[in-house]
Amino acid sequence: MSFSSFSNATLSFYPALREKGYTTEAYNKLKQIYNGNVKPEILGLLEHISHGLEARIPILRYDSSKDLGHPHPQGGAAKYAWGAITREGETKHTDLQFYVALRFDYLRFGIYTKNEKKSQRVFGEIYRKIQDNSKEFLRLVDELEEDGIFLTTKIANEESGKPKPLQLRRAFPADSIWEDGTFNVMTAIPVEKLSEMHVGDAVMDALMKIIPMYLFVLSIEE
Repeated sequence: MSFSSFSNATLSFYPALREKGYTTEAYNKLKQIYNGNVKPEILGLLEHISHGLEARIPILRYDSSKDLGHPHPQGGAAKYAWGAITREGETKHTDLQFYVALRFDYLRFGIYTKNEKKSQRVFGEIYRKIQDNSKEFLRLVDELEEDGIFLTTKIANEESGKPKPLQLRRAFPADSIWEDGTFNVMTAIPVEKLSEMHVGDAVMDALMKIIPMYLFVLSIEE
């Protein structure tokens, strides 16, 4: 399945929710747009990139029935639409995930996990790999930055989706990531530019550049 672009309805959905405070009332008034546009288009983008990723990394498996974030968790509407692709037998809560996330101002995409109970195992694996071979890790970080892809710090849900590069202590990169509590290698496209490009190809091109970092931190042989 090929995915080319988002509809105007999808691109205006999160700005409209933000203007109304991401309330349950606002979501209920707009949820037909989520169900009719946002959800199928995010699923279409995930389907598009899953084919390319699984061709390079056969242990990845995309499952549309469980790999999409909930649009209305407790407390109000979600501030972005997101989905993930993980290894077979893992979930978006336990694995280093390939993800896409559409916020009110940016489409973000890359690889992500955080240091919490369900993902401690994979976060610890990443930490130890970086600690054991920081020279190669820093080489990959520098190479990605040349392509506008960054190792970023954690970002609050209400903040802009613009990348926020992590202030990496190059003498102790693993410790910098441990202190931040997340491992997020990503880039982003401003919402206003999405209508000017083939979104599926743009996301896929960036994820292909991120694959060497993914394989490195998880010690996966191609």
